[in-house]
Amino acid sequence: MNLALHPRLLSPAETTGELSKGGAATLFPLALDVLREAMAQLPACRTLTELFSVLNACSRTLVPTAKTATLLRQPDACFELVQCSPRALEAELREQADAMIESGHFAQALKQGLCYHRERPDRASLLLRIATPRRIYGVALWTSHHIPEDARQALGALTDLAAMSLERFQGGAESFLVQTHTDRPSVGGISIAEDVAIPADQLTGLAHRTHFIRFLQRALEQRTPSTSVGTLLLDIDGFHRVNRELGCDMGDQILRDVALRLDSALRSRLFFETLGIAECDLCFSRTGADEFGLAIARLRTPQHLDEIAAHLHSHVAEGFLQGGSRLHLSLSIGLADSGQDADASSPQALLRNADTALKKAKLSGRNKHAIYTPDWDESGSPHLRTESLLQEALRQDRFSLHYQPLFGLTDMRLVGAEVLLRLDMTDGSPIPPSKFIPVAESTGQIAEIGEWVTRQVCHQIRAWDALGYARIPFSINVSGIELSLPRLTERFARILAAEQVPHRRIHVEITETAIARNEKQALANIRELREAGFEVWIDDFGTGYSSLKSLKNFPISGIKLDREFVKDLVGDLAAEGIAISILEMAQRLRYPVIAEGIETAAQLAFLRAEGCASGQGFHLGRPVPTDDFQKSYFAQTEADSGQSA
Repeated sequence: MNLALHPRLLSPAETTGELSKGGAATLFPLALDVLREAMAQLPACRTLTELFSVLNACSRTLVPTAKTATLLRQPDACFELVQCSPRALEAELREQADAMIESGHFAQALKQGLCYHRERPDRASLLLRIATPRRIYGVALWTSHHIPEDARQALGALTDLAAMSLERFQGGAESFLVQTHTDRPSVGGISIAEDVAIPADQLTGLAHRTHFIRFLQRALEQRTPSTSVGTLLLDIDGFHRVNRELGCDMGDQILRDVALRLDSALRSRLFFETLGIAECDLCFSRTGADEFGLAIARLRTPQHLDEIAAHLHSHVAEGFLQGGSRLHLSLSIGLADSGQDADASSPQALLRNADTALKKAKLSGRNKHAIYTPDWDESGSPHLRTESLLQEALRQDRFSLHYQPLFGLTDMRLVGAEVLLRLDMTDGSPIPPSKFIPVAESTGQIAEIGEWVTRQVCHQIRAWDALGYARIPFSINVSGIELSLPRLTERFARILAAEQVPHRRIHVEITETAIARNEKQALANIRELREAGFEVWIDDFGTGYSSLKSLKNFPISGIKLDREFVKDLVGDLAAEGIAISILEMAQRLRYPVIAEGIETAAQLAFLRAEGCASGQGFHLGRPVPTDDFQKSYFAQTEADSGQSA
């Protein structure tokens, strides 16, 4: 079957009611009994064989003389016949389906949900779309000398139930990949493409991740003392640059080319002759955006994993022709073997080990592979351990916030607080932010962490407001990664709206280094934040690449004088001169200044004398947990006077 359809015809039904239409107002008693039986049996189906067997039995009860066929959508938008009954009439049913494609009745069924057509006096055909409100999976065909109208309605309901079962099978995949076999299995005279019909990735045509997990599960269950299960995770190095520089369409084409190249490499003589690995023991899948997975069942020699990785490296190293030039890519590969880790008894554990190995390979540089060993759990890379800890902290809500007070230096009144993120090991020992923040930035987890911080701060603001405490602003640090992302203001606004916190209560702190990461996007974000009513401060002012440029070109609210210029204030003429110059310049530009790192009374006196408006530091108040901040810095008298703020 080779029908490519216009995308408009492939859009899912708008409502559940559109999935099947029938003219009868009610179902006759037999139909109700059949549907009850189908609803009881279909949830227990685990394979296409079981599914089609139930559907065929129900169909024959409703229309005993009907011949049936089922066509499922493929990754290329074509439809493949995967089931027919009786089996001996497969060629006839294929021919009839082709005729209905040519006549337009097939397309009508896809668009409208059904098509009932009497081709000649002794034969009528019913086509019903197999679809859920999310997507179309295929078409079911019934042909007989007559199909009563009330039976059509019951068959429509039966088709809807089949669609829900297919969606459960696929786990979100776009289509079914059907491998063709000359000798298909037969159940009760039904020709069926059994479990060879598997969820497929729409872009590459490879097996979907859902099937990959199931393959691993079966392989682990069927392993013997002399065999193990091998897993490889392959990631294309720096693929984000391909999308950024060549565009997403070209990126998709390159992904297809890489998938085809790797799939061909897996069917080389190395596997089947040299390594002795059967094709049925391999499952190659697209497991992520630019990540592929290879599962090997009944692996007798785990040492072959290293040879397999080298084989795949060499095939990709040949490069890919794009627009008359050759694009060279490389892979990072993580390998894991179930025999090396007694705890790797599930697909998730085996994939976790392979993912750990993949991260280690990436840390070693491009075009590398690494094999997981259990001792990594104790003595592995600190970067990997920290990354895992960050993932656990996000899932288990193990981060905490500390607050450092900001005071007006003239009257020592509390005017705000800076929010600082904290994280402890499982044994309670703290991890310095200087250790885990760079890891979070390198992995991209910092954006998710930033959202968590904003929500927690807003929640705490509401709690303190409810207690009548002073309505001071709270400063949140935004990383260079976040400042380089679009819709930063939208993220802040969405969270604050949900928590009903005014924008003026959140001050955003950014560094000059963060600005330099992506200056164009940073400028756009700062402007949007200011227009939305947020205050934006330059943190660690004076230590970045272009301090004066930041003041001139960016619509900031104020600057925070870095502790480097505060620590040597008294007695160091150079430090005093720089601090005075920055304060005078900020005054001329009408930027307020917050001095950081005030640790002595002498530093406080100097800054106060030079007109610095606000400050923070250990001399004024250390960062403390939420409860301690409330007890130490929120006085009821201040709260009363702050109600009008």
